[in-house]
Amino acid sequence: MQDPLRHIDMVMRDLNFTLVNAVSDAASFNSSKIDCSHVVSASFHIFFSDVAFAGSVKIQASNDPCGYGNLALDFTPSHWVDIPSKSVTATAGGAFLIEIDYMKFRWVRAVVTQTTPGSGTVSINVDGKAL
Repeated sequence: MQDPLRHIDMVMRDLNFTLVNAVSDAASFNSSKIDCSHVVSASFHIFFSDVAFAGSVKIQASNDPCGYGNLALDFTPSHWVDIPSKSVTATAGGAFLIEIDYMKFRWVRAVVTQTTPGSGTVSINVDGKAL
């Protein structure tokens, strides 16, 4: 019997990109924005290159509307809020995963907050499904 959900894979596209590429984990920072207007779900793979880092990574969202017919390229959202339960706490570096099963936001970004600075880097890869 054919899988009844098979047709969904035919209209979905895979997203896979690096959101944060080997940025120093010695200070807190915000990632760039992701326009999620056609994104259905996403996961964020966070990894630190050293074990000295302690702090947190959280995913924030914004539903700020962009003008000019939804042209998002030059738009910068200014009202960000934490997505509940979409954060991890690192006490000794390592690798972590944050999943958003149903994306219902226009914009998202990652926020890296250090409490004990590391001497290495942090990277965040994103994988998702979009229409």
